[in-house]
Amino acid sequence: MNPSGHSTSRDGSGPRTLWCPSGSAYAAESVVLAVREGLDGPPAYLPAPRPAAEALAGLPPGIEPRRLLRLASPCVPHCLNREGETCTLAARLAASAPPGNPLPPCHLRPSCTWWTQSGPAACRACPQVATRRPGPDR
Repeated sequence: MNPSGHSTSRDGSGPRTLWCPSGSAYAAESVVLAVREGLDGPPAYLPAPRPAAEALAGLPPGIEPRRLLRLASPCVPHCLNREGETCTLAARLAASAPPGNPLPPCHLRPSCTWWTQSGPAACRACPQVATRRPGPDR
């Protein structure tokens, strides 16, 4: 992966954009992967990703989007979890993955930076990741 969030595809066909499965709600390309069961609950994965802009319009006022939605957006070079060309969060997830959990149903996997870097271990931990710490909404 280079600093722009691109890596070379496994078949060598050229660069591809890698996506963060804990992405921004407001990036133009953001998509919803899952809807949480209640505020901060476990994610229920959608049959197909949906543009985040559509989902954001239906959220109750004052609720932080990531409390109800599991969002993905392209990786960005200024992310706090990046160290050089590596997503440090992917490695931390892989190290703490619950053993034996099945892989969640995910449309992002072929272009997911966590999957690309750390494979099934990061993927198994993905549903437990919260982009922000729960707290009062403002």
